[in-house]
Amino acid sequence: MDLQLRILMFLQSIRSPFLNIVFLIFTISTEAPVIVLVSALMYWCINKKYGQRMLFSIIGNFVINTGVKEFVKAIRPIGIPGLESMRVSTATGYSFPSGHTQTATSFWTSIMILARKSWVYVLGILMIVVVGVSRLYLGVHWPIDVAFGWIFGILFSVVFIRLFDYVDKYKNYWILVLLLIVFAIVGYFINSESYIEYFGILTGFVIGYIVEDKFINFSTDKRNRQAINFSRNSKNENRVSIIFKRFIIGIISLGVVYMLLKSAAYLIPKYFEVKNFEIYSVIVNYIRYSLVVFYAVAGVPLLFKVLNLDD
Repeated sequence: MDLQLRILMFLQSIRSPFLNIVFLIFTISTEAPVIVLVSALMYWCINKKYGQRMLFSIIGNFVINTGVKEFVKAIRPIGIPGLESMRVSTATGYSFPSGHTQTATSFWTSIMILARKSWVYVLGILMIVVVGVSRLYLGVHWPIDVAFGWIFGILFSVVFIRLFDYVDKYKNYWILVLLLIVFAIVGYFINSESYIEYFGILTGFVIGYIVEDKFINFSTDKRNRQAINFSRNSKNENRVSIIFKRFIIGIISLGVVYMLLKSAAYLIPKYFEVKNFEIYSVIVNYIRYSLVVFYAVAGVPLLFKVLNLDD
């Protein structure tokens, strides 16, 4: 612990207004709003299969990370005498392993596996390292938290992407259902509200993926076969227009669904008696997150079909 604290104190000693901004930007780059926007753009507009694989990897890592955190229950360095932690509002829950680091590692490992280009490897490794260091610089994680965030992020990203590829190729949907059952059993013993929320996200993805794959099957393939070069021609302008419309309609409608479900969860106790609000909150949040992600994965593509925005 002394060595870890010395590392944090050293990073605190080199802080400056410029470095504060730099590391804050890097740490924000892996938070929910950014991940949602980039993943949505990939899945809805650029490459459907890449988007599915990326989402499955990131969401799976969310669940693993939260499960380990709730099992280990390690305390963060926040509040240690002499250490001034920054941006603690986003440093919620337990410390081990670092969620930001594991998310960044999962995100960029997924991109590197999918892109397989040298410049993407360089950028991805740089982002993975810097995001992890940013958590130490801000004083919200111990070095061991970041180290295992890197390890788990790489390991489980490879596992989840390979698993998804196998399921998608042979249409063995039962494997994903079995995975949900395993995570549900783990959730029962962990008994954590935050774990249940992430499990709800995974549930929404799995059910949404199966429904979309079997009954909707929207496509981004045609647009991918013709690279967008931003030259002035009607075909290229039409492709750019479709991408723009898909993204805007998808994000706005997803936001509306999210707000409606959140409002419904808030209003139900006002009109119906809720005897145990803690249990109610857990159940409602699980359902709410499941439905939001299900809509993003299956509902939005169906909307594209209805609006004739499908390839």
